[in-house]
Amino acid sequence: MMPKDKITRYIAFVCTGNTCRSPMAEGIFNKRAEEKGLDVRAVSFGLAAVPGLTPSDKAVEVCREIGVDISGHRTHFIYDFQIGELEKFYCMSLGHMTILTQSVGIPEDKVVLLGVVDPYGGTLDTYRMCRDVLAGCVEELIASYED
Repeated sequence: MMPKDKITRYIAFVCTGNTCRSPMAEGIFNKRAEEKGLDVRAVSFGLAAVPGLTPSDKAVEVCREIGVDISGHRTHFIYDFQIGELEKFYCMSLGHMTILTQSVGIPEDKVVLLGVVDPYGGTLDTYRMCRDVLAGCVEELIASYED
């Protein structure tokens, strides 16, 4: 469920386990959207997530380095949300995009491929590189929501 507050638009970042890429993207996006005063917020979920787990320690650490706190995040599966209320789905891989459009039935025009490599099991530097790619993606998205 999305929180019911003044925010009227929600997007989702989608990955596999919801412990690395999508929570980092969600945290970075929400911090930037709040700073810009935008009425859009992100949620995140994994298509193979076990709900309620904590994010990867390395994901938490590299986000903390840029002032983003994702330590309170808990993993979500797609059906933890009312997916019909989500405006866009930003997928980390083509596989995630295919599942959403072909198996779940999300219209193709609501699904966007980001193409971000999974850092899972990698070094802290691998996570930093992933975070920086995600931060670049987020800046482009923020700019599009400012228009």
